[in-house]
Amino acid sequence: MKGTIPRKIHQIWSGIDEPLPEHFARMAETWRYDYPNWEYIFWDATKMNSFILEYYPQYWEAYNNFPYNVQRWDVIRYLILYKMGGMYVDFDYESLKPMDGLLQDKHCCFSQEPSSHCRMAKRDFIFNNSLMASVPGHSFMKKIIEKIFSEEILRLSFSIGTNKDYIFETTGQWMLIDLYKNQTKEEQEDIFLIPSSYVSPFDVPMANVARKGHWDKRLEESIKEAYAIHYYFGAWIS
Repeated sequence: MKGTIPRKIHQIWSGIDEPLPEHFARMAETWRYDYPNWEYIFWDATKMNSFILEYYPQYWEAYNNFPYNVQRWDVIRYLILYKMGGMYVDFDYESLKPMDGLLQDKHCCFSQEPSSHCRMAKRDFIFNNSLMASVPGHSFMKKIIEKIFSEEILRLSFSIGTNKDYIFETTGQWMLIDLYKNQTKEEQEDIFLIPSSYVSPFDVPMANVARKGHWDKRLEESIKEAYAIHYYFGAWIS
């Protein structure tokens, strides 16, 4: 019996480069409002470093040796969910309504991306680490952590392609998807891939329109089933 996903919402913003922007703070408030009975935990650089040193000192050196900060922000979210459980949400996500019922009886969850993204990436399906939920100690989270800190990943060169591809292959979504595909059917059945209509109703072009405030009927129709909206700010790419 794996138990239930703890009522904790985790969001991270290191504060190293800049304070949390106001538009992200406003979106964070939607999660506090829709989940009044959940503990909200904000993780800055100091808190993240203390967490690693207390619970994962064996990874401290490797964690700091990643060439990009965004890799550390990827890794910390897996470590947090493995240790504490709960739901991790990127700051460019807006909550529309609580997912308590959707997450009931689930043990490990990842948000799927729209089919248009799959066509562009030439993949059957895509899920990412922008919105995840898990019970503490889930076996798939453990495998993610072991994969990231494996010699195979730590020794990867930058010749994979762009910096974005390198990050996706080492700590991001391509690594996650490839690892998921290597799970047994039984193991995959315990991992809930949340349909994009629920958590990613917009693709990137639609999100760009919405961010400019140009809401139209197409956008309104697309969020009928949605619990949350991912706006794909992609600030880390720059």
